[in-house]
Amino acid sequence: MCLTLAAKDEIKSCMLVALAARLDPYMLEQGFSRGKSSLIYKRAIGSATQKIDIAVQIHPKDNSNAAAAVYPQMEILVPAVDAVLQEMIGEDIGLLEGVTGGTSKQPIAFMSEKAHNGRWFIYQPDSVPGLVDDMKGFIERWTMPFLDSYATPEDIIATDQRDDGRLARDRAQIMRVVAAALVIKRKDYAQATMEKWLGTPGTRRRYEQVYGYIQQAA
Repeated sequence: MCLTLAAKDEIKSCMLVALAARLDPYMLEQGFSRGKSSLIYKRAIGSATQKIDIAVQIHPKDNSNAAAAVYPQMEILVPAVDAVLQEMIGEDIGLLEGVTGGTSKQPIAFMSEKAHNGRWFIYQPDSVPGLVDDMKGFIERWTMPFLDSYATPEDIIATDQRDDGRLARDRAQIMRVVAAALVIKRKDYAQATMEKWLGTPGTRRRYEQVYGYIQQAA
């Protein structure tokens, strides 16, 4: 039982108790599991591994009255796409500019398209259960529908085609779309994506090796 919120370990303890009682049952229904002392939920779906990290920020600078802020992050790994992405960029990780790192890693807040900030503050121990209930509602309404539709290379392309605003469109994510297109033998889509987003002369030079990789792709 957590009695105070004076230390990071105590805050985590409070979160773990509330997650076990109020979020775990729903997440288990969706195929996600979480280690007893972990704040990270994981599931395998399609050809992907999906994660939701219930990240806790201690003493957030933007709210001095709060003991912590809960700002969950999601990450989606599709091994076939990730392998091609790594081949494309080689050692030049600077090509993956942006918040996603090429793995669709981003705050779940993006899922609501600004209808909710996807961030919750902890003030006292008794505020944690209500926070977790609210977070569950957010995940159920905004996060899970997206995750259910984003688990294969084909899903990555479909998401890009509909210009889905729930996913950050940084350069890293553009690279991932290109890799997904190559995995499903859509070289035309990979080339068109590069031309659309990274086709100016200076940017083209920066991504010359990626253009070359696409040209050599089967």
